This record gives sequence, structure tokens and C-alpha cells, in this order.
Amino acid sequence: MRKGDQIKIVGKHPYCGRDGIVKYSWPRMYRHVTEEEVKVWHDSPESKGMNSAGETKLPPTCARVEFEGGTLNRPSLTIKPWENVKTSDDIFTVVRARCAPILGYHKSTKMTLVRNNRTGEEGYVKRKDCTPRLPNNSCNS
Repeated sequence: MRKGDQIKIVGKHPYCGRDGIVKYSWPRMYRHVTEEEVKVWHDSPESKGMNSAGETKLPPTCARVEFEGGTLNRPSLTIKPWENVKTSDDIFTVVRARCAPILGYHKSTKMTLVRNNRTGEEGYVKRKDCTPRLPNNSCNS
């Protein structure tokens, strides 16, 4: 995986509900919070007081990035063996292939910085949760 590559995120552990919709466990993607978000948090009631250990509360340093993973429709309520893994509906561009950002007051290793081509939002995700490089013609659909 290199800078500029087009990739997809891999969803695993399918679960089929009674409605026949197969849902997947998608990896979490995080981004750094902005100064405005921290100011809003400081002005909110959630920042006041102490935590359960009697210490003052720390402001958030990262936020979760949402993306469209996708689902499958299986009225028969069965999951085929080849459906155990699914790639995301959204396509991402690699901004930085290897990085170790500080998220949530600790260093996170083996991550990559990606940009969602649909929304333009950037986020950090584990490299193991990304597909290899996509061929150029598969990203146009």
C-alpha cells in the first residue's frame, strides 16, 4: 500500500438478523478533534466535575469517522462461505501509508491515514483492515 492508492475497508464477522439483512463488523476509523470541538466540549456540562477516580475530566483528543460499509440481503437467513468477508461500499485514497498517530492519549501503531472519496473526510485505520491496491478500472464504478 502506497500514498495515492485506492483501497477499500474490510468488514468481517457477518451476522444475519431475522429480517434477512447481513451486517458486518466494520473496523473503527478515527480522526483528531478540532480546536472548535474541544471548546464546545469545555463549555458543555459533560466537562464539569470529576470522574469516578476523583480526577478532573480530560478533553477528547479523537473522534470516530463514519463510513458506508454496506450490508447484504439474504431472505433465506443463511450466509454463504464466500460472504464471510465484505469490502466497504466507500472507496478511500491513501494519504499516508504508514503512521503511528496519538489517538486517545496513547500511540496507535500500524495505522494508515485515508481519505473517503465520497465525503472527503480523513481518518486513521489499521493497515490490516484495508484491502490491497485496487486496479484503476475498478474504482470508476
